Amino acid sequence: MCRVITPDPVGGQSHVDDPLSIAELLRETLSGELDAMTELAARWHMIDDDDVRHALGHLIDARRKEISEIWGLLQKIEDRAFGGAGQGHKHQH
Repeated sequence: MCRVITPDPVGGQSHVDDPLSIAELLRETLSGELDAMTELAARWHMIDDDDVRHALGHLIDARRKEISEIWGLLQKIEDRAFGGAGQGHKHQH
């Protein structure tokens, strides 16, 4: 994957405002959330205690909603970044 954002050599935080950099941050966030969801689902599957499984089920539902919101933000910012490229575009075979 192409890296639009380069780490600050001093180790500080840098802020971004261009759509491609924001999209990259959202993709990295989405990737981390999906990894965390995988871990949470694995724990849910391994635990036999009904109360704990029930509580984890609520956490999984909440995480699914959060992931969906991040995905929606990513789609919006990518539309902005690429100016709707590909919309209405047809390929000739």
